[in-house]
Amino acid sequence: MGRLIHSNEVHLLNEAEIKAAVRKMVESLGLAAGSMEGFDIYKVVQKYFRDLDKRHEINLLLGIVEDPAYCGEEEQAREVAEAEE
Repeated sequence: MGRLIHSNEVHLLNEAEIKAAVRKMVESLGLAAGSMEGFDIYKVVQKYFRDLDKRHEINLLLGIVEDPAYCGEEEQAREVAEAEE
């Protein structure tokens, strides 16, 4: 991969890139598979990177504090205020 993806760009990764990276991680950890009964690391990583709402939910569960500007909350509040004017 010749480019660097920053935290505000992870949603730009495509499914094939995510699967390839997870496959490498699964192999590096010596896991029999990345997708087993009740466990699918491929789905977890894909949702975390590509689905902002799911990322917020996961971060909340993990106690990860998010920057409201990054999360779009400030932008959304501004857009609502502008629409109400």
